Amino acid sequence: MQIKELVLYGVNGEVRHLPFNIGEVNIISGKSKSGKSVIGDIIDYCLGGSSCSIADGLVRETVSWYGLLIQFEGERCFVARQSPPKGQQSTSKFYYQIGKTINVPEKSNFISNSNTDGIEEMLSRRIGITENLNIPPDGQTRQSLSANIRHALYYCFQNQDEVAARNFLFHKQSEDFITQAIKDTMPYFLGIITEESLALENERTLLKRKIALEKRRLEEIRMLQGGGMQKATGLVAEAKYVGLLADNINLDYNDYDSLFLTLQAINQWKPVEVHTAGMDKLSFSQSQLSTVQSQLDYIDEDLRNAKTFAGETKGYIDETEYQKMRLQSIGLFEKLDFNSNHCPLCSNTLSEPLPNVEAIKTAIKNLDINIESVTREKPKLRKYIDQLEAERQALRENEKRLKLEIDSIFTQNQDGISLRDLNSKRAKIVGRISLWLESVDLNDDTSSKEDSIITLETRMVEIDKLLDRDTVEERKQSILNRMSVDMSVWAKELGLEYWDSPYRLDMGRVTVVVDKPERPVPLQQLGSGSNWVGIHLIAYFALHKYFISQNRPVPHFLFIDQPSQVYFPSDLDAQNTDKEEVNNLYRFIFNRVKEFDNKLQLIVVDHANLVDDQFQDAIIEKWWDGKKLIPESWYNK
Repeated sequence: MQIKELVLYGVNGEVRHLPFNIGEVNIISGKSKSGKSVIGDIIDYCLGGSSCSIADGLVRETVSWYGLLIQFEGERCFVARQSPPKGQQSTSKFYYQIGKTINVPEKSNFISNSNTDGIEEMLSRRIGITENLNIPPDGQTRQSLSANIRHALYYCFQNQDEVAARNFLFHKQSEDFITQAIKDTMPYFLGIITEESLALENERTLLKRKIALEKRRLEEIRMLQGGGMQKATGLVAEAKYVGLLADNINLDYNDYDSLFLTLQAINQWKPVEVHTAGMDKLSFSQSQLSTVQSQLDYIDEDLRNAKTFAGETKGYIDETEYQKMRLQSIGLFEKLDFNSNHCPLCSNTLSEPLPNVEAIKTAIKNLDINIESVTREKPKLRKYIDQLEAERQALRENEKRLKLEIDSIFTQNQDGISLRDLNSKRAKIVGRISLWLESVDLNDDTSSKEDSIITLETRMVEIDKLLDRDTVEERKQSILNRMSVDMSVWAKELGLEYWDSPYRLDMGRVTVVVDKPERPVPLQQLGSGSNWVGIHLIAYFALHKYFISQNRPVPHFLFIDQPSQVYFPSDLDAQNTDKEEVNNLYRFIFNRVKEFDNKLQLIVVDHANLVDDQFQDAIIEKWWDGKKLIPESWYNK
């Protein structure tokens, strides 16, 4: 994958073409603020960058769409991306077209047919990135990462603030999480971990999780059959307490199957239906009892009155008969011719005269009549009293019956409440038994689980052999050693500091290290801007040499922004220069591209303008005499 052409579609409808040569060094030489650095930002933006790094200003104000014509092996792809609307940092509106001989469209009437994710997936597939997944080691919390075109582009750009950096080596490495992403994906791009190895790694991770689950399940079964029996024994005791199981039943508390089947039988228990008398019947009976008790009160009152009357009558008759007999004993009734002024017994003179004879006769006669009348009514009174007592007895029997009926209703309701309480207690026990039964399986066989674990672990051993860590480490060291040879030779060619010591790429720290005899020295501890630039170049060229030789899925282009910046304090010094250090730097660049046999494209933007013929031949555009990336007609009316 290389860049055939960069194209800008102006807001004014005009088109700016910037073609590049495939497999060669392409140099754009020009003054600062002419738009050189923007070229790298445009390429990155069109290749699916998450945000637009193009600075606010002339370019974003005058361009409506940015486009790239990309050359793949055997086909081309045109990708255009809309310039972010004012106030926005990005847009997901893409247009792309694929074909063997397609050219750049001359009008920007594009209808978006993809988005950022779609372009990322399409480009990743076309450069040969297959399905892959980097799974972090155990104990690390970061998410798994799948390498794609965006990760491959870390090795394709060296912006102005990156090519001479001492604290980081790769494109965008200064941003958060990028260093870790480079660590996770570099083994894939170098082929240290192949696609087959990644698939095995993924399988190994899944197997490891499955083994852990199977072992946990096996432990649960063993716990249930061991510690679980204690729980089952406790449930049996509770079932006996609430009457779900007879106390005299014989159980072998050491037999897991016997306990399981017993509890399984108890789990079939159904609650006894509770019947209670209704409140209407109770109220009716209580109402009847109240009526009977009222009637009894009335009868008791009548009976008391009747008996009192009967007693008074009897006393009256007895007293009257007694007095009559006394009078008869003295013959008072025969001697009725006495003088009314004298006592008939002692003949003394009375102060109050006695009633006359007729009056006494009349009184005695009336007394006899009264006695006869009372005597005649006495049997009727007795009959009335007997009738009242009979009615009272009937009412008392009815009262007793109603009380028994009410007591029966209360007893029945109380029994229903007790039965409901018992049902509730039993239901709780049965619920706990059901939960225990659901958590175990009588058919759980530890031997089958053990066999399954053995099978999985056997496969793990096979994968570990295929993914022998020592073999992987040996492969990594072999690759890095080969790269180190090239880097060390090139360090000498550029005259870098400690050129007589081996230079190597340290994947763990994602930097370059010089192995001095005394101690290793990382990039951060090396001095001089020219050394930093040189180290970045030898590292990138070593990586691309390996990518190309092994046909790894990384784009075969490299964008470098102002590699000569450390040699020139200003733009004026850079024109028509013949400075030896810069010539040496570019000779190195030309030699490397030539060695790659046109399989690596180099796009260099610089304010250097060497008089060297090879340099001049590689220049595709010069932006010194007012020419810039954006034509003057686009902004100067």
